[in-house]
Amino acid sequence: MTAKKFLIPFILASLAGHALLLALTARIDMAGGPRAEKVMTVELKAPREAATKEESSRRQEAPPSRLQAAAGIREDSASLGSRNGPYDSYLINIRRKIEEIWNYPPEAISRKAEGNAIIRFTITASGKLAECRIVETSGNPVLDRGALTVVRAAAPYTPLPAAFNLSRLHITATFSYRLGE
Repeated sequence: MTAKKFLIPFILASLAGHALLLALTARIDMAGGPRAEKVMTVELKAPREAATKEESSRRQEAPPSRLQAAAGIREDSASLGSRNGPYDSYLINIRRKIEEIWNYPPEAISRKAEGNAIIRFTITASGKLAECRIVETSGNPVLDRGALTVVRAAAPYTPLPAAFNLSRLHITATFSYRLGE
């Protein structure tokens, strides 16, 4: 029994040493030099100004329908990257939730695909994702699908605060995919 107790610290030290060795070999090329870090940027940005202006002009042209007015539906739009707006604290939480699970699609990495996908999604008062669509394509279907997928995967969202007095909030976000050298 004492022999087993004697071996336990050596076994644990061996396991820790092997784990350290595996971690180090992943960072060192077999030729002897350190591996270059592959830089990937996956970043949410504020939509381009032109897209935001176009959206606001569409909103002004299309007043709420009679059915929406009768049902008491109140909607508004915001940019996920906006600052100093009435929904900032809520949008920061939405952004964090998306960024926690968002990654560069492996297929896009292998194809060295880059681009910006502009997505518009709608959150209901209860936090349910009501709609999610591409406003402007990145030019690569894999990146577009990646942006749509992460917005859907992050749902349901936190319910809209009662102070907003909204039935729906339409959010526009730019998903920027960049590979570094």
